[in-house]
Amino acid sequence: MGQAASSRFVIDPGNWDHSRFLHMPGRSGDPESPEYRNLFQSWVEEQYHPLLYTRAAIEKAAVRRILLVPDGK
Repeated sequence: MGQAASSRFVIDPGNWDHSRFLHMPGRSGDPESPEYRNLFQSWVEEQYHPLLYTRAAIEKAAVRRILLVPDGK
């Protein structure tokens, strides 16, 4: 798991899908990943991103799905 220099969360327990976050530098902890610094500019500009909770909200916002299947061992 990657570490973040700074993370900010605004949590709405009354409606979890309205929660927001900032995370720097990006979505990946791997410096070789294209997603390593992809949230840097939004962090600088204090542009929060959705922190979705419900399945319906996550499925509506998803741009891709990764299926992990155990190898049966």
